[in-house]
Amino acid sequence: MRFLRGGSAAAIAALTLGLVVAPSAHAVGGVPTVEELPFAVDSSNQAAWWNPLDVVGDVTYFAFNAPAAQAARHEVHLASRAADGTWAEGCLRTSPGAACVTFVDDNGHNQPSIVVDGDGVIHAFVSMHNEQWNYFRSDTAGDVSTMVDRTSTMPDLDVDITYPVTARGADGDAWVLVRTGTDADGAREGVLYHYDRNAGSWGRETTIAAAKGYSFYPDDLEVSPDGRVHVLWEWGPFPADPARHLGSYAVYDPATGSLADATGATVPGPITPASTGAIVWRPFLTGETIRSYTPAVQSAKLALDGSALAGIGYRFVEKDRTAYDARFVRWDGSSWIDEKVVDSAALGDGVATSAAVDLTRAGSTTRLYTVVTAQVCGEVRSRAIVAERADAAAAWTYAAVGESRLGQQRLRAQTRSTDDADVVYLSAPAAAPARLARAVVPRDAAVGPATSLSTLVSDLRDDPGGVNVALGATATASSSLRADTGPALAVDGVCSDASRWISAVGDTAPWISLSLTAPATLDEVRVRSGYSADSGSAAVLRSFEVQVHTPTGWTSLGSVTANTQRLVTVPAGGVVADGVRLLISDPSASTTDVARVFEIEAIAVD
Repeated sequence: MRFLRGGSAAAIAALTLGLVVAPSAHAVGGVPTVEELPFAVDSSNQAAWWNPLDVVGDVTYFAFNAPAAQAARHEVHLASRAADGTWAEGCLRTSPGAACVTFVDDNGHNQPSIVVDGDGVIHAFVSMHNEQWNYFRSDTAGDVSTMVDRTSTMPDLDVDITYPVTARGADGDAWVLVRTGTDADGAREGVLYHYDRNAGSWGRETTIAAAKGYSFYPDDLEVSPDGRVHVLWEWGPFPADPARHLGSYAVYDPATGSLADATGATVPGPITPASTGAIVWRPFLTGETIRSYTPAVQSAKLALDGSALAGIGYRFVEKDRTAYDARFVRWDGSSWIDEKVVDSAALGDGVATSAAVDLTRAGSTTRLYTVVTAQVCGEVRSRAIVAERADAAAAWTYAAVGESRLGQQRLRAQTRSTDDADVVYLSAPAAAPARLARAVVPRDAAVGPATSLSTLVSDLRDDPGGVNVALGATATASSSLRADTGPALAVDGVCSDASRWISAVGDTAPWISLSLTAPATLDEVRVRSGYSADSGSAAVLRSFEVQVHTPTGWTSLGSVTANTQRLVTVPAGGVVADGVRLLISDPSASTTDVARVFEIEAIAVD
């Protein structure tokens, strides 16, 4: 669990901000509550292995990329939510009163990690992708508006840093785990740094793992109540690779300066991929190497049960597949026990998990958070979910957290010390505009409303159901852009960019007509249009009329003008028809002004 026992930081932060830490209005009954932050968020606010969240008592701290005036740059802002629900915001500055610092966008890399120490001082590590330290600290405890550059106080100022993950100890000291660039040696190492509150300074603690020809990828960092530091990472080939392997875990004891594996046995440091002991929880599969693209690991998080490892949640792609599953692994005292929690292949084509996972543990329940994505007619939709299992239960239960969004989402979760509820950071960088939300998932009851993953995916696809009698219909059209964009693709049941009718350039009033295999009583006609590369609405059909063919001829069901939706539904009112056609007066709002139709669906009356 990620929280400070004893609450010293909460008390200091409350005093500093003039707040009274009173019992807050917590969510109840296991049902998540979600609130959107009242601040602008930049589309670069995306990654899976950073730590932009800290919770101290009932105070929540968020770090995020905010828009900058310059293109391809962002500011880093911190926001705090007091116990009474009041938000405060501040940016990072070189000195008090200076302008907000801006950083170069580097999606998936330049993300902020924060930690609040036991004195309420906020520490932020930002925008470091093989760059030297960018470290900021609050001048006033708990005050996000007083974050100033303190990089010069860090050790190893000449070292390149990447992927900082942070944690707070039970004694209130702060820790940060990073990958350091020692490229001259053909290695990128995992190094642990420690902030001593008594000394008021950071120091290099130890090198956790290093090996020539390998690159260390930090995943997570937790400090247990006994003061030991639990470290989670993956290995990749030197210098870097999007596919990683050999998911690993070790425990560092600051009191003795020693490393141990899952059994508690001492392990010589720095650890290498060849080190023996119960370190690697995701070993190589048959035929897998450090340079394999699949199978591979991508991001992992751990949770503690007291001072013991409760388990590890991680994302994994099987050989020759592209969709990552969400998995859970635990040490049972003699071996690693591994299982799938979200099996993307079982959920249908186009379903995956995005690069987001976290794990929490409190009481007798373990929770794994991830984001499920689905390809829907050329666009990605996503929703954060939580899988929960009580110790006495054999199976996981599932529930949604937050809303469905266009594009992928990112998340982080932390358990609140006051009531064991989880506070979840939900970033939707591809939304228009980008969004950031705070969810609270209580533990006073089983998480809910419980549902199945298949139902969650169905909801994500927003499939209204019904029997589509237009499948396989004979289709003709006024024109086609190319031979591979003919009208038959609008009735093949495949909703992808590669399976669309696209009219020819210069056809300003295109039409498409369907001859059904037999007359049918129709409930509605659905038109799905657009293009996945257009995150807005420019590529959808703008204005068109839907007609059906009856024994008396063509009859209009209705007209649509100034459309901005990918899915348009027109009621048919039970008419008996043997044909459907679209008469398009405005194909699109895009520069290439053509009609782009994924599917035309004629839904029969049930």
